[in-house]
Amino acid sequence: MEVTLDQLANKYQTDKGTQYPGGNRHGYAPIYENYLSKWRQSDIRMLEVGVCLEGTVGGHSIYMWSDYFPYAQIHTFDIVDMSIHPSVLCNDRVFFHQGDQGNRSDFVRMYQAAGEKDFDFILEDGSHRHEHQMISFAGLFGYVKSGGYYILEDMSIPNHNVCCIRNDETYEIITNFKNTGKLVSNHMSKDEIRYIEENVSNVEIHHDVLNAYAVAIITKR
Repeated sequence: MEVTLDQLANKYQTDKGTQYPGGNRHGYAPIYENYLSKWRQSDIRMLEVGVCLEGTVGGHSIYMWSDYFPYAQIHTFDIVDMSIHPSVLCNDRVFFHQGDQGNRSDFVRMYQAAGEKDFDFILEDGSHRHEHQMISFAGLFGYVKSGGYYILEDMSIPNHNVCCIRNDETYEIITNFKNTGKLVSNHMSKDEIRYIEENVSNVEIHHDVLNAYAVAIITKR
């Protein structure tokens, strides 16, 4: 029997697992498996933004993805220079790009360095600051393949207790977008908003196991 994504998340102690020992346990892994398992044996391309967990060496999720997707090309993006920790870049399928998620030009440089080829899915797990979440959505959604996913992690749920940063506005904006098809953000240009509205086919929102944060799974048309 194949090991599950949640078992790998728990093995490598990422907060995406259901048994993460820290107070910010999210348990997103079973949710992700419902969407991503179809690609498990495929040579997909993925990008995760934010891989340096809580200021540590980080890389926990890199090991998880590398084991779960044995043929995938795994790109990572973080403001911390992960290249100085070669053990985290655990095989020749893992690529690190350093940059600031608040800077759109850093995303362009990342995309160029990654061969200017779109990703099957992009997962944003960066600073969790509202403006960074919106800038990243605007700057990266165009790099998702048709039929792929943009995954926006850790939106704080209004009126719920949270362990860390609050970004209720992100949850409210994405929920309104799901319900109305209209995206409203002061951190996106009109052209960026128009592109997203015209190229999203579905938005699903899932609460984490502690009912504190939520993740949005946004499907590219």
